[in-house]
Amino acid sequence: MRDVFTLITERVLRDSGGEPICAHVGDVQACAIKSHPTYQVLRTKVRLGRSKSVASLRLWESVCTLAREGGHQDRDKWLMILLDLLTPYFGGWSKDLARKWNYDVSDIRSAMITSALEAWHSTPSSMASGKLLDTMMTRAFTGARGLVEASSSETCATSARYVIADAAYEEDSTVLASSIIHAGTVQNPDADETIRGERMGALLQRMGAMDHVNAIHEKIRSGCRNEEDSPSITPAQVGRSWVDGKNLYYRISNLLPQHIPFSEAANVFGLSESQASRMAKKGSLPFRVLWIGNSRVVSVRSLMEILSIQDSIVHPDDVENGASHVGGR
Repeated sequence: MRDVFTLITERVLRDSGGEPICAHVGDVQACAIKSHPTYQVLRTKVRLGRSKSVASLRLWESVCTLAREGGHQDRDKWLMILLDLLTPYFGGWSKDLARKWNYDVSDIRSAMITSALEAWHSTPSSMASGKLLDTMMTRAFTGARGLVEASSSETCATSARYVIADAAYEEDSTVLASSIIHAGTVQNPDADETIRGERMGALLQRMGAMDHVNAIHEKIRSGCRNEEDSPSITPAQVGRSWVDGKNLYYRISNLLPQHIPFSEAANVFGLSESQASRMAKKGSLPFRVLWIGNSRVVSVRSLMEILSIQDSIVHPDDVENGASHVGGR
């Protein structure tokens, strides 16, 4: 019988497709390390049991960050990987309990995954990754132990697929109108959108960044971007999209680097690198960390969210018009 451990591994292998995987920042192309293994190879090198390696703990921290703060569609993928990295250490426990209590091992494993997920969702996102690892393992064992000791006739096996399908946060990835326009700021949504883009263009012009921005605009207009980078637009924007014949809108974060060094992120919060390192060990750091080898980086989009900086959607025409006004053209 294919238990929940097998189902999780099958799903992760299916999603990774046998291609190189980046468990540092989530994107092979954006990672400073150029050589990446397939997930199958990566999994064999991770040690999260009693003899935890430093490299494994750093990888675990990065995967936790990606599962918490990755894109809406990626969080489920990384949470499944996080669970799959734990299953080798749950395996021995589940077999021992099954033998000792003469209980079905698949039910025990389902209870372990359910308890581990409950720990993931109930613990604060600021919890240090090492403590989170211990908490998930402890809760998994406690949940399995409680199942066999209760000698309940109820099982978790029938819900295994449900657990996998809905393990991650259920969030609508569609951009809502309220996140694009500020109702009441300007009565005409099109005007509000235009003003927002022109203000951003004026700011970028003053910063001397428009050469970089224009290069990105050229890329967008030529269609050289991934579909996932193209944000959903509202009915009010369809008219402008129709004129262009395609969706040219983008988010402000597309103009920024995906990650910045740990020291720079610490500086944003008025912390020295040593202070931030101590806070990270205590689980009190306001942002989460990704490891690239021995170096730490932080997601810029994550920092924007933490600092309540709106990742606005703008149109290239508006940004360029705003820059032209400031530039006197």
